[in-house]
Amino acid sequence: MTSSVTRGVFAISVVLALLLAGCLSVVREGEDVIVLDNPEQLPESLPPVEVRHDAGCDDLNPIHCLLPFPSDAFLAEDATTTTGFRVNYANTSLPGTGISDHVEITGLNRFDGITPSTQIMTAFTTVPDLTGVADQYSIADSLATDHPTILLNLDTGERVAHWVEVDARADRPTATIVFVRTLGALDYDTAYGVAFSGLTDTTGDPIQPSDALRAIIDGNATTSPDIESRRQAVDSLLDTLAAEGYARENVQAAWQFHTASHGSILGGMLAMRSDALDRLGAEGIGCNVTSAEPNYGDDDKTFMRIRGTFTAPQYLEFQQQGRESPSLLNRSEDGTPAYVEDAEIPFTMVIPQVLADQDESGPLVVFGHGFLGTGEGTSGYLSGWAEDYKVSFLATDLYGWSSSDLYTIELGIVNPLFFQHQAERLQQALINKMSMIRTFKGVCSDLAEMQHNGTNLVDSSDVHYMGYSLGGIYGSSVVAISPDIDRAALWVGGSAFSTMVERSTNFAPFEEGFSSFAGYPQRNDRALLVGVIQQMWSVSDPETYLPFANSGYGDVLGPFNFLSIISVNDAQVPALSSDRAARTAGIPVLDSSARLPYGLTPAAGPITGSAVVYWDGGYPTMPDDNSAPPLDQSSKAHNEIGPIEAVNDMVREFLLTGVINDTCADTCTFDYAAESAE
Repeated sequence: MTSSVTRGVFAISVVLALLLAGCLSVVREGEDVIVLDNPEQLPESLPPVEVRHDAGCDDLNPIHCLLPFPSDAFLAEDATTTTGFRVNYANTSLPGTGISDHVEITGLNRFDGITPSTQIMTAFTTVPDLTGVADQYSIADSLATDHPTILLNLDTGERVAHWVEVDARADRPTATIVFVRTLGALDYDTAYGVAFSGLTDTTGDPIQPSDALRAIIDGNATTSPDIESRRQAVDSLLDTLAAEGYARENVQAAWQFHTASHGSILGGMLAMRSDALDRLGAEGIGCNVTSAEPNYGDDDKTFMRIRGTFTAPQYLEFQQQGRESPSLLNRSEDGTPAYVEDAEIPFTMVIPQVLADQDESGPLVVFGHGFLGTGEGTSGYLSGWAEDYKVSFLATDLYGWSSSDLYTIELGIVNPLFFQHQAERLQQALINKMSMIRTFKGVCSDLAEMQHNGTNLVDSSDVHYMGYSLGGIYGSSVVAISPDIDRAALWVGGSAFSTMVERSTNFAPFEEGFSSFAGYPQRNDRALLVGVIQQMWSVSDPETYLPFANSGYGDVLGPFNFLSIISVNDAQVPALSSDRAARTAGIPVLDSSARLPYGLTPAAGPITGSAVVYWDGGYPTMPDDNSAPPLDQSSKAHNEIGPIEAVNDMVREFLLTGVINDTCADTCTFDYAAESAE
């Protein structure tokens, strides 16, 4: 042994001496060191790895121009923005439709980063086996140091909890999307890294990285200018991942992105809000009553249904009517929404008979209607709640997702450009709601039609919000934007609209057109476009405003309280989006809830403030994956919770007092059939 070691040391000494004398050269091949006795024996440099390059695309994944998503490939440096970046989709980045080679949505490039409510996804040439990977029931596993996926806050070094699923709607095994699902809104103005490592496919073979990523891992040049321009950033990410325990040679996908700043997402909305409040003044501008119908419905429940219009500042280029071309926001040269005119917006008010019978004034509750509904259309079913709660209801359309927007949505599924129109109309809708609330707290708080025997039946000094379905989703946006209201009861709502789309029966009618030849027959195009559109939806999405519930937003938006009522196995608003909303807001879950989702802190009632409560009516389980829920369950869990007495006792008490009492019998369950029979 001693002789062998001595010979080895001597050999190394000789080699080092010759190297220093310039007589030998060394190359590395894997783990072996090869010593050449003549420098001319050095191999020629390898030719660059051939990587497909398409202008306006991310070349890191050849499966789709937009993969991996979201990516810093679509962020350009911009010293004038808060983040130092600006979204930079080229006119060739988004997939064309069957009737248009290219689709360009210029509004996307107005933001200084990716929406914190973004979808996250990539794809591989074989389908990964996700055995042992965190799913929605094992989220905590995603934080383990040896977990096959990682979502990393690159600014703080913190691992971010998530879960993973394969696209159940995929139609190509060689290009199946894998989603990394976040639990709520990510942080603003923050760099994130995403990686996959150590996965095998369904046949047991290792998942392979793309040629571009493999070239970066191996230190080989490529033919792609996109890859070479970002090589240093990806290399740095790989180093960071290695420090987290993900060896470079085992990484199968890795990319990063930067989220937008608060100012970028909120700036235009807050500019409209500030301008509109100046124009509205302390009392609002005015209203006109067009009809007053006593005993509406002939059921002795409604004292009066009042219809008319209120005046609201408008920032859309024109007022859309029916199937005419949709409108965008009017903008100044710097992109800020600019005032156009005052417009008359329809309203409907329902005053219950019980208040007239008792010559009593009751609170005013602003109501948010359902998907593709109208403010006027709610009057038929509001009478029961109004009578039970002893409140008057006031409603207007949520433009963007109202019945008058159906044409725009139909246009959007074959040309996503029109989703910018739809998203900007949503922003105007929030201004309309805010204007209506101020008007009926002010100049229109004492209308003749509200009077009975000398009593004003509508107490406009005490105004709250209640929304159902779509109204439950956008209620937090409405309450956050309006300075005149700070309490909301939200039935069957959620957040991050792109999270709901494929898990809701509401979107089934649009799937045929979206996937048609005129639209997007390629599945991955559809999945990615839903992710892209969230960027525009986020300006009005509740997930943007829910973080302000506890403390507000600076000195601009005040805090607010809300009660979120969720029906387990809802086929219209998936529980995953409801969970997101609660986590994003940082509110507790009532400890007797039928579900106690990961990341929510249970709290016993009574609760003063905000909370989410999950009620279980024993409905069939919804699909765990992103396949379409059964249409025959569309109205079951979603609608049948509405008349349940214990649920309404909870909601009524909260609306009137701000206190959330536990009205559940041990666990929050209900039996619609039994209660209906009674």
